[in-house]
Amino acid sequence: MRTFISVELPDEVKKNIAELINELKDAGTGVKWVDPKILHMTLKFLGWVEDRNLDNLIELTAKAVSGKGSFKARFEGLGTFPEGKTPRVVWVGTAEGGDELCKLAKDLEETLSKAGFRKEEREFKSHITIGRVKEKKVPRQARDNGVDKLKEKIRKIKDAKFGEAVVDRIHIMKSTLTPKGPIYEIFKEVKL
Repeated sequence: MRTFISVELPDEVKKNIAELINELKDAGTGVKWVDPKILHMTLKFLGWVEDRNLDNLIELTAKAVSGKGSFKARFEGLGTFPEGKTPRVVWVGTAEGGDELCKLAKDLEETLSKAGFRKEEREFKSHITIGRVKEKKVPRQARDNGVDKLKEKIRKIKDAKFGEAVVDRIHIMKSTLTPKGPIYEIFKEVKL
């Protein structure tokens, strides 16, 4: 099963991000925008996990977050990875709660990678991916013009606010890739 561990977002936050995506869509770049219905914050991407390892994944995830307690996360700010260059990812950030989300991701990473699950190559940065730039689908000149337009729009609204959530649980998610986009299903809910 293809899996990742995430924090789910309240409908209000998804609605506010959907409005932002609609505003950014006219930048004209080859951005594949995330369907607002499946927006989430990935804490750890695991990739393919064999069925025989799923019980162990659940147990280790619960152990990694045991006793953490709930906290409030406030979603605000807009940016790109990499910063200042041709973007590959457009994201919404976190203000309050960002440190706690980073700690959750770090604890999950340490516990799961020690047990042999996929190790993350990059340091976790608390964000919600809202779009991915698909360079190969857009001619170079149009892409460069569109990227500049997108970066300018992001600069103008970089401090936008999208709402908040009480983070009191995380989810082990099943991800099924389809030609129409990914389908995400909650496999297991783990309380903090």
